[in-house]
Amino acid sequence: MSDVWDQIEAEARGAYRGAGRFPLRAYSEAMPPPYVGLKPYRLGRGAATFGVSSGDALDIDEYEQAHDLEPGLERIADHLVRELGKLVRGEGHAISHALLADNPAWPAELAAAAKAGALKHDPLVVICALALSRSQDDKGNDRWTLFGGSHDGPAAAFWHDLDEARLAELLAWAKLDRAWRIVGDPGPALRGRVLGGALGDTRTVVTFEPFAQLPAEVRAGYLAGTLAIVPTPASLVFYTCPRYRALADHLPRATQIPLLHLFPRVEGSCTIRIPQSGWLDEKDPAQQLVRTHRWQRIARDADIHGDGMYTDKVSTALFSTDPEAIDLYDKPLARNAQIWTREFALLLDGQHTNRAALAYAAGVVDAGGRFGYRMYYPPMRAGMRELFWHVPVVARPGERYAAAPRGYVTAEAEAGARLVLAPKLLARPPHVTAARQFAKDPGHARYTASHNIRKLLDARELLGAPLAKSLARALLHVAKQTTLDDWLADLPHHAAHRADGHALAKALRELIADDREPGPPHVLTDLGTRAVEEQIWSSIAELAHGEFRQKNDADGIKVNRGKHGGPAAKLAHVQAHERRDLEALGDHLHAKYRALIDKHGMRGRAEVVDHVFAWQTDYAFPWMEGWQKNQQAPHERNIVLMIPGKHRGEAIVMGDHYDTAYMEDVFYAESGGDALRAPACGADDNHSATTALLVAADHLLPLARDGKLERDVWLVHLTGEEFPADCLGARALGQALVEQRLAFTAEDGSTRDVADVRVCGVFVLDMVGHNSDRDRDVFQIAPGEGAGSFDLARRAHEANLKWNRLAAAWNGAPERHAAGRAQRMKDRAPPPMFRHLALHGEVRVEWEPRSALYNTDGQIFSDLGVPVVLFMENYDISRKGYHDTHDTLENIDLDYCAAVIAIAIETVADAACAKQL
Repeated sequence: MSDVWDQIEAEARGAYRGAGRFPLRAYSEAMPPPYVGLKPYRLGRGAATFGVSSGDALDIDEYEQAHDLEPGLERIADHLVRELGKLVRGEGHAISHALLADNPAWPAELAAAAKAGALKHDPLVVICALALSRSQDDKGNDRWTLFGGSHDGPAAAFWHDLDEARLAELLAWAKLDRAWRIVGDPGPALRGRVLGGALGDTRTVVTFEPFAQLPAEVRAGYLAGTLAIVPTPASLVFYTCPRYRALADHLPRATQIPLLHLFPRVEGSCTIRIPQSGWLDEKDPAQQLVRTHRWQRIARDADIHGDGMYTDKVSTALFSTDPEAIDLYDKPLARNAQIWTREFALLLDGQHTNRAALAYAAGVVDAGGRFGYRMYYPPMRAGMRELFWHVPVVARPGERYAAAPRGYVTAEAEAGARLVLAPKLLARPPHVTAARQFAKDPGHARYTASHNIRKLLDARELLGAPLAKSLARALLHVAKQTTLDDWLADLPHHAAHRADGHALAKALRELIADDREPGPPHVLTDLGTRAVEEQIWSSIAELAHGEFRQKNDADGIKVNRGKHGGPAAKLAHVQAHERRDLEALGDHLHAKYRALIDKHGMRGRAEVVDHVFAWQTDYAFPWMEGWQKNQQAPHERNIVLMIPGKHRGEAIVMGDHYDTAYMEDVFYAESGGDALRAPACGADDNHSATTALLVAADHLLPLARDGKLERDVWLVHLTGEEFPADCLGARALGQALVEQRLAFTAEDGSTRDVADVRVCGVFVLDMVGHNSDRDRDVFQIAPGEGAGSFDLARRAHEANLKWNRLAAAWNGAPERHAAGRAQRMKDRAPPPMFRHLALHGEVRVEWEPRSALYNTDGQIFSDLGVPVVLFMENYDISRKGYHDTHDTLENIDLDYCAAVIAIAIETVADAACAKQL
């Protein structure tokens, strides 16, 4: 018999192949699950990124345990004990009357006794089985999430693998180690302790049977105070509500919901994510819901949660597509919701519905009434299966029992038997020290020291070889002047136990090796010239300030009529036309590439093609002309220059996005705007990257001509990264890769079938032209998940080292020697001669707060398992020049931009020329 992961992999192979088998919706409309263990594009544990060190277990790492799960479970346990204690004592509580009505766990005799104060003798040992999983939020974080009570019921997770000795220890902890028996079926290991008849000398009963169904003698003993029941009978009220049991006939796992309702409005206030749930009343404006989005000008790990004063009604947030309701960055959230009527009839299961059902549910809610809902972000998935950890929380007032049973993990499919995995709590000594002995940053929620250590440990494992010293330093988030040796020497002083800190520092030193001599550059020596710098400048100027102005996929916007944009629009001479220039811009790129193909003698070998597809959503946006066009025929395209390598079955992708965002300072009233949707010029976001691809073509085509590329290079201009399209081109490309049906359309209309080409790596460039005033000369090398992505990041780091070495030599030339930094220019004339910059490429791994991967197309490829690295400036989302009228040449630093572009092109060339990837 193969192990569980082998079974999961075997049934997933081929499951996504074929058009429509792997729909990939906009994350702003339907947040996808995090894929763990196996990724959709690269099945097999060799490409796994999480959870598979054992064939029959799911790994739970040391950081999740220490930073998320343990404190989160403490808070959940405390809340459960507090609210159930109120119920037992007959006090006001947060458990609804609807939940308690006709509930066999809380029958009338028990409710009456509680109200009379007759249950104060209850030791209040709470045992609640939870359903936990990881879900993804809109900042790209995979977070442990409380889905509610275990849908396997209150008992299964507790009895799983429990023996008599461990149960006796638990009862001793509860100070109930008197004569005890079990009522119900605990499984073979404990059947000898089952109560067979009269109570006799039994003083404690362990049971998960609802109180109304217990033997009369047990009920009487408990009510009289002569018998303790563990867990307290109140623990079971979440699992035995007849209304939710009936709802579960139509909404799978609806029995999770009652326990979830006990935690209102705590989305961001617990280290375990607890999505909002409750009841909405279409006529009650007080019940409202917070919407977040990835473009918010806050850190990705900031605590975003409601405080009871919300900005949108739930029904509006769930369904409305009116321009006023969706603002610049919102979308209807119904796909991430489950809704039922007051009579507990299912109205909408957002993850398993269609457009017609969404429209019907919207109409029912709009007609008014009271509806139950929960925001539902899909649980982590392995292959075709969803994973849930059924874990019992055991607690009493003031204390959670840390030695409680660990429960089990189910891998569940819509059809067929479930598979069971064991939760494996990793305890690798260096990681344990890193996770538990280094405190949060003072005044912040981050664990910078712990994260730095983890990055070094993980990187060594991902590479399968010692870390080069410079690469190790590039991973650290420390002050610029701090060397790796300084940081290692100081590390023990920050550990809770100095000796453990010294041992950890010693172990880290053993992971690190001296830098090797970098290989010769592939194209860098041709990229450090004044001619290339002027080429970059003139290209950005043409793309940003030329004839192409309406560069958002949604253009033209009918509701713009009569709007002027306010003072910022007037100052910037903004005019929003009812047309879309993306088609013309795409044709312009085609012409540029045709000229470069001819220039380098590659006609008949290299080719510029289109990846054509439709913009499809579950919602109607008729006020967007760009969306409307797609309802008749596919109207979107990614533009691809195919540069041939020796082995045509593999490809390296270098990508940008060539659309631009709507400007906030002409839209938002607080900036003087009047809801005008006008696209930015996009000098930095993202014509700096579009220019990088054009320059890359000029230097990679000769490599192909001379037979130096081992594999193809595809220069891909992705469309629709910005809202409202939301990574449209990346999603279309990613879906086609997973479904193995990718095809391009040639300029003559014929098809280029590339379904069998394996994409070995993707390099996404997004905003590479602005040198942050806050932290100069830094850029991001931001890899996605997994070993493949980290190997690409290593190559980018080595290209950075090569550039810095060459830049130092070039700066000795007479024309550079006395020059300073590049000036920021307010007109289209390029800045005077400047010195080449030495840059510090910080390697920011996917999960760390400072990585901007989540805010780009790169997140799509990472989620799918395509090795990916983002090249990006030192992202400052709050600066002028981001999504506003100032995204112009005046915010481009040409010395910085030219350096990042050169490093990116060299990295692409290195990956394309490598013998193996």
